[in-house]
Amino acid sequence: MRHKVVLFGAGATGRGHVGLLAWQAGCEMVFVDKKPELVKALQAAGRYVVKIYGGEADGREIAVSGYRVCHSLAREAIAREIIDADLVLTAVFDPNLADVAETLALAASACRQAGRSKPLNCIACENMMDSSSRLGRHVRSRLAGEDLAYCERVFGFPDCMISRVVPRPEPDPLIILTEDYNEWTVRAEAFKGSKPSALTAMELVDNQTARLERKLMIHNGGHAVCGYLGFHRGHEFIHEAVADPVVGRGVLGVLDELGEVVKRRHGFSDESIDAYKRDLGRRGAIAELRDRILRVVRHPIRKLSDRERLVAPAKLAVEYGLPRQWIVNGIVAALKYHHSDDPQSLQLQEQLRQDGLRATLRQVCSIETDSPLMEEIGQAWAQWAL
Repeated sequence: MRHKVVLFGAGATGRGHVGLLAWQAGCEMVFVDKKPELVKALQAAGRYVVKIYGGEADGREIAVSGYRVCHSLAREAIAREIIDADLVLTAVFDPNLADVAETLALAASACRQAGRSKPLNCIACENMMDSSSRLGRHVRSRLAGEDLAYCERVFGFPDCMISRVVPRPEPDPLIILTEDYNEWTVRAEAFKGSKPSALTAMELVDNQTARLERKLMIHNGGHAVCGYLGFHRGHEFIHEAVADPVVGRGVLGVLDELGEVVKRRHGFSDESIDAYKRDLGRRGAIAELRDRILRVVRHPIRKLSDRERLVAPAKLAVEYGLPRQWIVNGIVAALKYHHSDDPQSLQLQEQLRQDGLRATLRQVCSIETDSPLMEEIGQAWAQWAL
């Protein structure tokens, strides 16, 4: 039997990562997107192309077709599509999860009225810690009575982790570039029922928190530091930054420190952490992806929160008594980043100007006044030079 997947978010990440993997597994695909021009283009073309670089598949092109596309405001129609779906996925970015929940609340009622009893897992494939849990809270807050009870019984919201670089499609939205790499894990204990058997690219795991934090700290942390240092060095693309010895020294330093934090926290072996770090370097060097540094460094206020890729491991390094010089240097690089097209960077610079460094570290990074990080970041700030 062919499985059906409804995917909210038909942008580059949705179509180039989880959507592509589901399609390759033989799933019937229904894409949902809020951009009218993208919906029309996908409907008119009936296909899009994914170009894969790196590894054994270097240069391979995959033409994806046979899908359907709905505009996100066609909520009743989407709810009807969900009635017999096997999975609901999102690739929309965190701020858009509440809007997805509006449609999923309608779908919960529609599924109940249609007599559906088979579990339906809704997996938010976002680059954050608890994306599906957050989506579930949004959905349940919009339900009451029988619909709420039904949702609690039938709908699952297992948190997940995704890892694949998919730059924005330019200039043709029907051509997507991506890397030959995938890591997609889902919390097994929160998954209801059985996953589609052909979707082997999605891995149900019992150590979701460990896998997520390894990715968030080592991959996202190293990637962010590469981006911020590369920005300050005047590079446009990540592969250019990777080739810069000054950037490379900072990235290798931070990866060593981040790796030690993750090993101490979750007990990964030296070999597995070293392999993970090597993968990041190989992936970052793929010139064909033309992964823009401005994509990697955007939203610095979010990236500097105490649950994110730099400050979270820095605090753990303090707790464990581990070296953190390069992590601190990366935090300073993020604090000093500003670009006119990134509203968060402008907001951060204004906060630094008005409130000063120490107050900003307390408010943005939740770093306590008596934390060693306060002084260490202050010293690195004063000595900043590239």
